[in-house]
Amino acid sequence: MATDDDPMKEPINPTATINFRRPPPRETSSLPTLRVVAGPDMLKFCSIYPSQSVRIGRDPGSELQLNSSPVSYLHATIRSDANANLIIEDLNSTNGTTVNGCPVTSPMPVNVGDSIDVGGVALRIDCLKLDELAHLARVHERLSLANKDPLTGLTTRHYINDELPDLMTDLQSRQIPLSVVFLDIDKFKAVNDSFGHSVGDDVLRTVARLMVLTVRDTDTCVRYGGEELLSILPNCDELGALQMAERLRNLIRETNWVHYNEALKVTASIGVAQHRPDETLEEMFERVDKAMYQAKRTGRDRTICASTLE
Repeated sequence: MATDDDPMKEPINPTATINFRRPPPRETSSLPTLRVVAGPDMLKFCSIYPSQSVRIGRDPGSELQLNSSPVSYLHATIRSDANANLIIEDLNSTNGTTVNGCPVTSPMPVNVGDSIDVGGVALRIDCLKLDELAHLARVHERLSLANKDPLTGLTTRHYINDELPDLMTDLQSRQIPLSVVFLDIDKFKAVNDSFGHSVGDDVLRTVARLMVLTVRDTDTCVRYGGEELLSILPNCDELGALQMAERLRNLIRETNWVHYNEALKVTASIGVAQHRPDETLEEMFERVDKAMYQAKRTGRDRTICASTLE
């Protein structure tokens, strides 16, 4: 497939896992939830239940365990009081805690929407519905399964040859559509050259997790090679795949990349194609590759459908 960047690097970081807590009460329709928004632990989360507290730190017993060395063993806590007010407290950590850029020197209130920095790890408090929490839990489960790419948590490209042909045959026999979304991070070589390979790894990992967060549970995300990522979308026509690709493209562009470097901006070029009954797997990939390349050639940060090139 076409790419304007360097080949796949050796992955160095394992996929983050999640420390689950007890199920929320039946009567609760949404919960304030602490989420990691950048770094190796991105998308790790922990809900804050009424009259309970969340411990944050490297301690395996923490409700929100973070795997970053600048984070103290027991770094901070957030508790919900009897009136559902949220209070954050720094536990004499080495590298401190901030809320919206203000140091936490004593217990102080926090609210949904606040940005929290714990030893350099970026967190945010969101109010999430139960179905959103369930989706996040499934995303983490998918990222932590065996036989995944260690850096991104995505399925490896062996899926293309080992499993996709049988899926295509089955869907075609039942006249169910199949589409593919092919994403390439724009100017990824320049990211590595300007900010270093560690930031490049962070960018690739983050884009991969945004992809898994955007697709359905039945879709498969593949690290094809380097900065090339694929989404295989069964029971989805080209229009549906285009809508998914646009959501992902906008999410990538609007992500707060300053957590990695203040000068960093990331976009992606995306191709979309629907499998045709009379074409091979290779022919479908050739069409979606051309669509992605056209997105790059015409300015990047855009999505092109293969059907528009014919």
